[in-house]
Amino acid sequence: MIEDRSDIDEAAGVSTPARIGWAEAHSHRDRPHLRRDPLRVYATRAFVFDSLAILIAGIVGFVLRWAIPYSVELNNPTYVSFVVIVVLAWITTLVFRGAYDTRILGVGSEEFKRVVGATAVVFGAIAVAVFVFKVDLSRGFVVITFATGIILLLAVRWTLRAWLRHERRYGHYLHRTIVIGAEPQKSDVVDMLDRDPVAGFTVVDDIQEPSTEVDDDALDAWLDEVMARIALADADTVAVAGSPQLGHTVIQRLAWRLEGPRVDLLVAPTVGDVAGPRVTMRMAADLPLLHLDEPHLTGPKRAIKRMLDVIVGVGLFILFSPFMLVAAIGVKLTSRGPMLYKQERIGRGGQLITVAKFRTMHVGADQIRDEVIGVPDEGITERYRRDPRITGFGRFLRRWSIDEMPQVVNVIGGSMSLVGPRPVMLDEVPLMDDADHRRHLTKPGLTGLWQVAGRKQVDWEERMRLDLDYVEHWSPALDLVIVAKTVKVVLMGDGAY
Repeated sequence: MIEDRSDIDEAAGVSTPARIGWAEAHSHRDRPHLRRDPLRVYATRAFVFDSLAILIAGIVGFVLRWAIPYSVELNNPTYVSFVVIVVLAWITTLVFRGAYDTRILGVGSEEFKRVVGATAVVFGAIAVAVFVFKVDLSRGFVVITFATGIILLLAVRWTLRAWLRHERRYGHYLHRTIVIGAEPQKSDVVDMLDRDPVAGFTVVDDIQEPSTEVDDDALDAWLDEVMARIALADADTVAVAGSPQLGHTVIQRLAWRLEGPRVDLLVAPTVGDVAGPRVTMRMAADLPLLHLDEPHLTGPKRAIKRMLDVIVGVGLFILFSPFMLVAAIGVKLTSRGPMLYKQERIGRGGQLITVAKFRTMHVGADQIRDEVIGVPDEGITERYRRDPRITGFGRFLRRWSIDEMPQVVNVIGGSMSLVGPRPVMLDEVPLMDDADHRRHLTKPGLTGLWQVAGRKQVDWEERMRLDLDYVEHWSPALDLVIVAKTVKVVLMGDGAY
C-alpha cells in the first residue's frame, strides 16, 4: 500500500476525506469516470448481424415453403405476418435472454448457450401457441426457418469471436484490470490474466491488500487509494486474488465503491481449484454452500463420449487409411527396422496401455533417450528440435502428425479417447507431482489441450496444468473446440519435432 497518495489523488482528481458508513462509501467524489465497455462494439455488431441472420432465415423459410411451391408473393399479408412475428420474437428473446451481455461475450461457451437457449424458447413458444390456438402454421416453415437461423446465428458468433481474438492479439478490446491481493496469490492471478491476451484482460496495476489490523478509517483510506488507482489507470475491471485477509467486509466495501462506475469486480476462489462446471449451490442449515463434485465422467457423459469416440474413430480410420499406407511403405523403404514402434504408456486410472505409432527414429533410439533428451528443463525444446535419433522421413511424419495416426485403433478399442491428456511415458512418471496424477482420472487422448497450445513447445509444468484443466472442465463443447484447433495446428505444423 502506498504511504503517500497525494500524487495519485492529484493526478486522478479525487479527494481522500475520511468516509464513515454506507452513505459516504457511495459518494461520487471518488468515483472514476464512466469508461466505455471494451466489448460494446462486439455486442453491437452481434445484434446487427444476428438480426440480419434471423431475417434471412425467415425469408428462406418463406420462399422454400410458400413462394416456390405455391407462388405466394412477398406482399401476402397472412404469410408475411408469420415471418415478421417470428423474426421480431426471435430477436427480442435473444435480447432478454442476455445474448448481448458483454460479461459473457468473446470467451467460454455461455454466449453460444444463450443463443441456442433463446432459439429453443422461441421455437417452443411457437409450438405451444400453434397447439393452443390451433393456428394453421406450416411445420415446414418453422423447421426450415429455425434450422437456417440457428446455423447462421452460430456462424455469426463464431466469426465475431475469431475477429475479436485477432484484435486482442494486437491489444484491442481488452479489459484494463487492476489486481488486488497478497503474494503469492496476487502474482499468480497477474500471470494468469497476462498469459493469454485472447482471454480479454491486460493488467495495468496491482495493489497490496490491506492489513488484517486495519480499522474503519484505515480501510476507508485504502479504498480511497484503490479508487484513485482505478481512475489513474483508466481501469474497468478489478480482480481480487483469493486471500484470508480479503474477507467479507473488505470485499463488500470494495463492491459498494464500484457500484456507480462501470467497473467489474472479479473474485478468485480461495478454496483451491474450484472448477465451474463441477460447482453447484446448495442450501444447508439456511446457508448457501458450494458443492464440489468429483471431476470424472460417469453415466450419460461417459456413454456420450464413448459413442463419439467410436463413431468419429471409425471415420478417422477410414480417412487416415491412405496416409497410413503411404507412411508404412515410406518407413520400410527409408530405414531399417519395423514399421511400427510400440510402447507402454499410462492410461486411465494408472493402468498400462500399449500404443503404436509409425517408427520415426532409428532402431535403438529409446535406449539413448536420457543421453539425448534428458529431464524436462528450459532447454528441452531445443533438444527435441535437434534430436539426431529422428530419421529424415520420420521428421516428415512428425511434421504432419502422421506418425500418431495408428493410435486411432486405441480410440476405437477403448483404451484411449479422441480427446484427453496425452498418455505419458513410464520414465516420465517420476517427474509428476501428486496433483499431476489427477490427469489419469480420464482416458488419455489422441489429441489434447497442450497439443493445441504448442505441442512440444509447451514446457512440462504448463503441459501438466493444461491436462488438469481439461480434467476439471471437460464438456462435449470443449472436445469439439480442441478437435477444431487440432486440425489447424496440424496444418500449420508448429511445435512438431
